[in-house]
Amino acid sequence: MKSTTPDHRYQTVLATVEAKGACPRDKHEADLYHLLSGQPHSEAVERAYDIFTHEFKQETLEAVLLVNFEPDEVQDILQVPIAVTEIYTYLFFDASAFLDELDRTDYAYTYAKSLFGKELKRSAIDLGKECLKVRLSKGSHIVDPITVQNSVRTTAYMMASLVRINQVDSALANAALRWAQVALKAVENDDGVDESSAFDQLKMTLQTREEATNAEQSGIAESEILH
Repeated sequence: MKSTTPDHRYQTVLATVEAKGACPRDKHEADLYHLLSGQPHSEAVERAYDIFTHEFKQETLEAVLLVNFEPDEVQDILQVPIAVTEIYTYLFFDASAFLDELDRTDYAYTYAKSLFGKELKRSAIDLGKECLKVRLSKGSHIVDPITVQNSVRTTAYMMASLVRINQVDSALANAALRWAQVALKAVENDDGVDESSAFDQLKMTLQTREEATNAEQSGIAESEILH
């Protein structure tokens, strides 16, 4: 079982330099060795090292690598050259150090190097690649409509389903109905879903649990309950 950190190659090269050991044979590791020991090196490894040694650059790039951005996607969103991302991935953030999604989640939620990095890496894990693209592109990234639709359906379903696991009160029942409407509107007409029937069934369920949707008993106007 692996027990390495994502920057294990950097740590190995750094230890070699500090111990005045022999230059590594691997191309990228040798390049980093030359940089750390003050010898001629490539511009790409210098740029990768610059990113690694600046908090906000490092945390932003590592957040996207944590959710498997490809080098060309990084270039599209962050304008970082493909060669730099490839070197950074190899030397400073080897995602293969994570065995599975549990490892990635644990890494993000126990991360403590910086508050910015902690928030961004948690956001990457919780919201995924597409949301991170929107955030880092400052809204210029266009999400595929099917992805948006599926996301809305899932979110609406989860929110509406809160009525099943919580003690229903007026606020929760009202929120559940709102999200149910969003979910039903996101369903294609040809999916065979009877929207009016499904919505009426949810209203009846809420009223059975608690008369939260009854305008007279709850004090909430019907227009507020249903919209």
